[in-house]
Amino acid sequence: MAMRKFWLHGVLLAMLATSLMTFSSCGKSGSSGEGGKPKLLIIGLDGADWHLINPMLEAGELPNLGRLIEKGVHGDLRSLEPLAKSPAIWTTIATGKSPAEHGIRSFVDRVHGRPLTRNIRRARALWNIFSSVNRTVGVVGWLMSWPAEKVNGFVVSDYLQYDAAPSQRVMHRTYPPELEEEVMDYVVHWQDVPWSFVQRFLDEPVDTTAMTREQERLFRPIRWIAGADMTFARVAAKLYKERRPDFMAVYLRGTDSMGHLYWNFMTPEAVPEGSLNPDGLKYCKGAMRAYYRYTDELIGPLLKEVDKNTAVIVVSDHGFKGGPGHGVQQHRLDGILIMAGRGVGHGEITGANVYDITPTALVLMGLPPAQDMQGKVLWAGLDPSIPRDKFTPGIATYETGEETGRGEEPMESPVDEQLKERLKSLGYIE
Repeated sequence: MAMRKFWLHGVLLAMLATSLMTFSSCGKSGSSGEGGKPKLLIIGLDGADWHLINPMLEAGELPNLGRLIEKGVHGDLRSLEPLAKSPAIWTTIATGKSPAEHGIRSFVDRVHGRPLTRNIRRARALWNIFSSVNRTVGVVGWLMSWPAEKVNGFVVSDYLQYDAAPSQRVMHRTYPPELEEEVMDYVVHWQDVPWSFVQRFLDEPVDTTAMTREQERLFRPIRWIAGADMTFARVAAKLYKERRPDFMAVYLRGTDSMGHLYWNFMTPEAVPEGSLNPDGLKYCKGAMRAYYRYTDELIGPLLKEVDKNTAVIVVSDHGFKGGPGHGVQQHRLDGILIMAGRGVGHGEITGANVYDITPTALVLMGLPPAQDMQGKVLWAGLDPSIPRDKFTPGIATYETGEETGRGEEPMESPVDEQLKERLKSLGYIE
């Protein structure tokens, strides 16, 4: 049980030290013909926004993202239009298909009132495609990945972060099923996140022995937001190091969740005067910057394991702007795109959108895009030595072989109500 307690002075400090190490391998771009088979790491940062990242880069506060940008390419990534909810966008990023094609449009099914689940997805994701050609894959925390599906590798679904009642068990949280027991010691239960850790995101010390009920409600979400990201970052770092999959996809949601709750304290001028909690204005103006610094630390151990044959893509589903309103009303259409490593060029790129990630990822892994994907290969961001004619015009489709869900209903789980409560707190559902 000791491993399941919060280990602030152990792993966290080691994570911080690791994040400051030089990520030199992503400077070695080149064609997909370099020695060794091409590999790919995708890191999803929900709601990450250049408007906050750029001044932090200039101040040297995001060393890991900064090194990736320096070694590779970066630019805006246009989201779905009109703005959609995150499950729809992240599934488009992973499949190259529209919500109408892949079947996932929101968080909750209107008919059954249950959270949407992976089994209703009607298109193959990157990890299905790579599995079908005998490439090893790993998926950790990806939104809408429960129940975990069979792949040539492993899946740790997004439901690993939720605690079921002692008398209940959430099935299918990992593939293979026995992997769940292996990673449980790396799960951080939000109740174990101490208030002393929350302090790192606040502008002034808070006497947690004498908090008002309002202060407790204000600061408590940081515990479950950071606990979830910490869980998936720890699990991903462990499995990526030990299993070395050819393709790895990791998703961290905290940058968006924090935005919905704390962004406006950073920009109070964007909301009506008097509408913000005075304690939030006192303690939380710097919470977003602090959380972006924390996120940069979390991805450090993953980047440390990247070798010369690996390309890295960091992507967000949309940007963030705060202001009045809730849910998608606080989003910007333009998110972030960063690519570095094998097969990637240098500089800035423009005109990228969320449909382009899947075809570009396929090329970086040495596979042709499919003609039934709406996006394009981001050739302007790739090394010019990659032979375009090898990948053009691409194959007709990857939607063959073993099917994913075809019109199934969302699966019920013991943590449905907990999940919906979090969505309500973020303004996504009523």
